[in-house]
Amino acid sequence: MTDAEKITRLFAALGAEDPESWAGSEVREDLPQLARYRLLRALWQDIRAWDSASVDSLRDATDAQGATAPDHAVDLGRLARLVARETTFGVLYRLADPDGDDLPAGMREQMPGWVLTETTPAGEPTHRVLGALYEDLNTMGDPSVGAPRGRTVAEGWIRGTNLRPFCEALAAEVAYDFDDGDWLAVEAALPDTDDEQPRSAWYTHPLVGRDRIDLHIARSVGGNEVSVSIEGSLNSRTRNRVELLLEVMARYEITPR
Repeated sequence: MTDAEKITRLFAALGAEDPESWAGSEVREDLPQLARYRLLRALWQDIRAWDSASVDSLRDATDAQGATAPDHAVDLGRLARLVARETTFGVLYRLADPDGDDLPAGMREQMPGWVLTETTPAGEPTHRVLGALYEDLNTMGDPSVGAPRGRTVAEGWIRGTNLRPFCEALAAEVAYDFDDGDWLAVEAALPDTDDEQPRSAWYTHPLVGRDRIDLHIARSVGGNEVSVSIEGSLNSRTRNRVELLLEVMARYEITPR
């Protein structure tokens, strides 16, 4: 199989309307068209995620900030800024995490990714990566817009004995089948973690189904609890269910039937 044929098949698998044209451009012009298409496809997934529940959650945020007004122009202006901020946050998150889309693992291994790097004033690459820009977005923003609805869904701790049922129930919220292979990875990684270390040192396990959830976990040194942080772009109903799940797993010990 030639490079052009392989790239054409990958474009087709991504759902491109004219995969031959895209692949031809990559081969003839030496342009990273497959990486470009993959990023744009992922961004469109974020755009389509703006369902009525997402809009309702943003309106709730404006109400919490005191948008009581009959002045609809002010309310719509704030809502527009929230949407713009959420969109920007989503783009920056996609830039930082090429593998955050819904591609199967086998296809993802064949796909190019992307990275945003610094250049000198002359345009020469310095090879220094502009990583995790989304983490600092809100530090430079308009305070009236508030903190990002963003990716942090819930944080807290659970009983260590509840970790597997918690993972399985959390995965079910995004229609992901958490199986024995997932559990082996979690079980093997947990002993080397420490919740007193920076979050970047915790173990992260992605759950990619209908949506994506990133589960960050670390053991509590000197205790039997597991600290948990959950990130994802979820509608308000699912976020509420995840928060409730975290509370239940902290209060009660779950025993299998």
